[in-house]
Amino acid sequence: MQNHLLIVGDDSGLPEELETALSSDAPGRIVVHVARDLTNAVDLARSLFPPLAVVDMPGEMETFKATLQEIQAVSPETVIAGAYRPDVFSSQTWEQAPQGAIFVEGLRFGARDFLRRPVSSADLRQLLDRTLTTAARVPATRGVTVAFISNKGGVGKSTLAVNAATRLAQQHPGEVLLIDASLQMGVCAPMLDLHPETTLVDAIRERERLDTTLVRQLTTPHPCGLDLLAAPPDAVAATEIGHTLLTRILNLARRTYNYVLVDTFPLLDSIVMAVLDASDMTYIVLDNVVPTMLSVTQLLSLLDGLGHPAAQRRTAVNRMTKAAGNPTRTDIEATLQQPVDHLFPYDRRALTAANLGRPFALNPRRWSALERGLRGLVGEIEHFREQAVLSNGRGDRSAAVPSEDGRFTRESTDD
Repeated sequence: MQNHLLIVGDDSGLPEELETALSSDAPGRIVVHVARDLTNAVDLARSLFPPLAVVDMPGEMETFKATLQEIQAVSPETVIAGAYRPDVFSSQTWEQAPQGAIFVEGLRFGARDFLRRPVSSADLRQLLDRTLTTAARVPATRGVTVAFISNKGGVGKSTLAVNAATRLAQQHPGEVLLIDASLQMGVCAPMLDLHPETTLVDAIRERERLDTTLVRQLTTPHPCGLDLLAAPPDAVAATEIGHTLLTRILNLARRTYNYVLVDTFPLLDSIVMAVLDASDMTYIVLDNVVPTMLSVTQLLSLLDGLGHPAAQRRTAVNRMTKAAGNPTRTDIEATLQQPVDHLFPYDRRALTAANLGRPFALNPRRWSALERGLRGLVGEIEHFREQAVLSNGRGDRSAAVPSEDGRFTRESTDD
């Protein structure tokens, strides 16, 4: 899970200063977003709930005050720091108030800290330490987000997502949300024999009043205790959903549910990247077929190049068959150059369950290898959630890397 830093202001020099300061060592994996105006700042704060926002302090107080109030209204947990230039505090600015009085006024409006410009790496490091350490001491109230991805269809990715969500919901009713982010051809609803009246498209269309309460209202409940936020009804409707709005939904979902599981389309596009950015764990699903294994090797290399943390990934081999000529577990691990974390054997019962819209997780068989695999995967997710509650806000030391959309992420530099 990434830490988001929001920069607000029309001075292009501020993002450059922060990028330079972030190029040295700083805690956590940081994604920086720049808002040039108040409207954009509010949209980003509402979508991302960033732990820290750095707001440029202009030559008059009302603009600064309005910015703080608007950000606090949509993301009250965000720590806001004012970035100031000493020469702004002249006798001719801000109603000729002395510098100390201006800081007091800024604190009264909601600023929690201040950064002197040009921003130094030491000052920024101290601010990040204070902000992220404070966040780590706050009891975890957010859920964990788990993504299921593949770069090839037909490997049973959706089957694993649906059954993992079903089993979690049996054990934690009302605490589990399954989001079908396979926008072009979502199959979670039929696999659960559900007929949603609302989908992700409705969440997008209600973006102006979208909050945690509305997220629950837009879901379709399943008798096992699971809530489903279904994929759009058709590909045309799916075009309304962009990665920024999906990120907002994912952030709201983790504030509403303890467990958020996300099924995805087998294509690494901006939607899937948004899911990966918002996820704490990612299961890469494949079967024991040579072309699939080779494509997953390429996927792993691509994720490394994009800065996605390898520590957050798990590999799950589904529909494993022992037919002559099929790769073994050892073969798969040698090809991927990493261990297989979870293995699910081929079982006709899983296919029958999908056809009937009744997940096999609802009918566990004690001695079934398929059941053992599901227990292991669900247990890992539960354990991760428990650890997240105990130590919220952990992050690896990292280094800043520019990205194409103007953000720059921080990739781990630890050995």
